[in-house]
Amino acid sequence: MNSDKNSGWLITAAVFAFFMIIIAALSFRHQPPLDQGAFGVGILGIAVGLLAVLGLALSVMIHRYIRPLRKIAEETNLITSVNPSHRINIKGGREILRLVQIINEKADRFEELQKDVWHKIQLALAQAEEEKNILAAIVSELPEGILICNAEGQILLYNKQARRHLEGDDKITFLEADSNHSGTGSGNRFIGLGRSVFGVIDKNLIVHALDEIAGKLERREAQVTSYFITPGIPDGLLRAETVPILNHLGRLTGFVLIFQDIIKQIETGKHESFLLQSLKMGIRPSLANIRAAIEAILESPDMDPTQLRGFKNIIHKESIKSSAILDEMALDYSGHIRTGGPLVQMLGKDLLETIKRRAEDNFGMAVKTVYSTDPNWIKVDAYSIVLAILFVLSRLQRETAADQFTCKLEREGKFANIDLIWQGKPLKIQTLRGWETEVIMVGKEGIPSTLGEVIAHHGAKIWPAILKQTTGDPDLGIGTRSYEMSQDKSGLRLFLPDVETFEPDTLRKIMVIPESRPAFYDFDLFSQPGQTPELDNRLLGELTYTVFDTETTGLFPKVGDEIISIGAVRIVNGRLLREEQFDQLVNPQRCYWEQSIQIHGIQPEMLEDQPAIDRVLPIFHRFAEGSILVAHNAAFDMSMLQLKEALSGVKFINPVLDTLLLSAVVHPAQNHHTLEAIAERLGVSIVGRHTALGDALATGEIFLKLIPLLAQMGIHTLGAARLASQKVYHARFRY
Repeated sequence: MNSDKNSGWLITAAVFAFFMIIIAALSFRHQPPLDQGAFGVGILGIAVGLLAVLGLALSVMIHRYIRPLRKIAEETNLITSVNPSHRINIKGGREILRLVQIINEKADRFEELQKDVWHKIQLALAQAEEEKNILAAIVSELPEGILICNAEGQILLYNKQARRHLEGDDKITFLEADSNHSGTGSGNRFIGLGRSVFGVIDKNLIVHALDEIAGKLERREAQVTSYFITPGIPDGLLRAETVPILNHLGRLTGFVLIFQDIIKQIETGKHESFLLQSLKMGIRPSLANIRAAIEAILESPDMDPTQLRGFKNIIHKESIKSSAILDEMALDYSGHIRTGGPLVQMLGKDLLETIKRRAEDNFGMAVKTVYSTDPNWIKVDAYSIVLAILFVLSRLQRETAADQFTCKLEREGKFANIDLIWQGKPLKIQTLRGWETEVIMVGKEGIPSTLGEVIAHHGAKIWPAILKQTTGDPDLGIGTRSYEMSQDKSGLRLFLPDVETFEPDTLRKIMVIPESRPAFYDFDLFSQPGQTPELDNRLLGELTYTVFDTETTGLFPKVGDEIISIGAVRIVNGRLLREEQFDQLVNPQRCYWEQSIQIHGIQPEMLEDQPAIDRVLPIFHRFAEGSILVAHNAAFDMSMLQLKEALSGVKFINPVLDTLLLSAVVHPAQNHHTLEAIAERLGVSIVGRHTALGDALATGEIFLKLIPLLAQMGIHTLGAARLASQKVYHARFRY
């Protein structure tokens, strides 16, 4: 109908112009001869009339044929690339409408064929998908927390127990933690694919564990795991087992961290100490009475039978009393079986080899290790005890001028002894006691504990050893002994409480990945580099993104409008990670218009108990750390964040991409680039429109569909996408 109407206007205009030209020509024919100027005016009128006809015809041609063809090209590409369900609905000439009809008919057939192919692919992958889901379910439900990382420390897989141990049940607990704190306390730790594990666990602990593993691999040992202790959330204490992941060439490509909360074990140990003390106090009087009765009997073999019977009754009575106390303690103890403490069992030789390697690397110090071939197990916090011994070695080197040491391990009675032996003058006890008051620092590495505190934590003692000096410590119960050293040798001995020698029933086996990629989980991040300054040269598909949106009190940030909600979701390795969300209401600390409430539905009373923006932004800054920010109409949201930099103390320097601008890049012929219009074109459903998280999720889906469309235009990298965005008309707007 519209086409016929346009055709009618075109014909009418042409006929009108034609008759005007004929009338002008006839009037010239019947008039007397005119001068040259009048003739020129007549010719000019005819020319203007012709140009008007041509202009009108050209305008109609552009609107009915040329512009529709550009839109047809864009929307046909949509159908064949990211949204097979899209259909073209535009106005134009009869031929254009016929072309649109044909394309839509072919699109119906294309979609039907695509669905058929997709269904066959799904059937072919059904078994593999089932295995993947089974594995994911098993890992998710394991009682231990599991983190799998690549060699650079990027998290590739985690289960909910690991998140609970390291991040907590609530992502942001403002009432329990100061969000301005830059550490890894509650509210500042985020577990997520592609994130660095060093954001939740002290890097020194992991580096130490991997260093110990490297040494074991060099020695081709069967048991190559390592252990350390790290804080958990909110008040946990985690025992972490580190298992290496090797490729088919035997090279380290990653590691697995397995966590167990040992707080209950520690509490069990404390309860055992209480039971032991109670047992000692309860049974001591009975044992004293029994001993006194037996001694009296032994001293008087010809004792009167009546008196002897009395002593026997005492022995019987006290033995029954002691038995009752033992039974009571055993019953109480049965519910509190000790399974370990915060110190981790390890082979003594592994500790010595680590000390040797670290001393050589840190101080250029030659250290010889001496230990027996028998397995000598000790219970230590490996990281702190290694630093403590390195600290002592550095002080010994400075005090004695020695640069060669022997580190010897031997078992004696109830103790495992570690001797540090050097050639030269002995160490004075006063000097050693002074060292015990110093905080441990080794180069730029240290812990907030003194040497004495670390030794006390291990229940250990440290003592100088001099040639032929006999010494003992009644508190240690070791008696008097000689250290059997030559005339020019001195030493220092660390007495560690011995633990029962044991061999594990089962050893953690090294995880070896095949040459081809495992099919049961997305391990592409094994080969992904970390964030680098050369982000502009990185492919869009391999970057990590934080897609976010804000809801505000109004549209004018520079005149006082405030953020009342921030929602965000992460994209890693081309996947929208819906489980890794940020969703937080914000108290604007001011009133706002009823009109804005009608848009986002956030009532003022909903914000009364929420944190202010200066507490929320540092947490969101940590959530978005190391990623590219993506938003729709990003200039507005970034303005809201930047205006709060001074107040919050954080600055968002992340590169930014805007889906509004990117949509204008890939679809320049389209007039509308609102979130709803783009979502409709790309086949994205918006759930929770005008909620920060809902809009962020929709924006994330839109962005993932824009990436292949950008690639078709030769835009593959972050730098190319940013450059193309700056050239579109919509980039001129500023807030």
